[in-house]
Amino acid sequence: MPTAGRLTAALALAILGAYIAYLTVPLFDEGGVPSFWWPLCIAAGAWSGWVVMGKRAGRGYSAAVGNGFTGVAALVFWVLFLTAGAAMLEKSMRRSYDGPMEAVIDVFQLMWEFVQQFATQDVGVALVVGAIASAFFSEFYAKRFP
Repeated sequence: MPTAGRLTAALALAILGAYIAYLTVPLFDEGGVPSFWWPLCIAAGAWSGWVVMGKRAGRGYSAAVGNGFTGVAALVFWVLFLTAGAAMLEKSMRRSYDGPMEAVIDVFQLMWEFVQQFATQDVGVALVVGAIASAFFSEFYAKRFP
């Protein structure tokens, strides 16, 4: 059911996803930014805000901080997982794998490589501050407009 907390959480994490996409574009190899990078980050943020964080909004500000970190963790997981899955599909089209199990295992290895590639201080600070700010915004609007 749509609520103000869900809408605010979805908007806040979509904005955070766009900002994270902006911060991480220079971290890709030259010409290596996927064409779906911006829409993926924004959509994953909106989905994580609506489903993960917005569902739990309205339970108090101390719980909101945990909800914010959970929502940001979901955002990061889905962006990394889907980007690694797309990279795995590209590699599989070049017949880089001996079998399907090797391809599935490589998704998680590619996720770890993306984590190492994007692990900068700017991205980390943005994720932490964005988690807390989006949690407080969604909690504020969930309490004011139930």
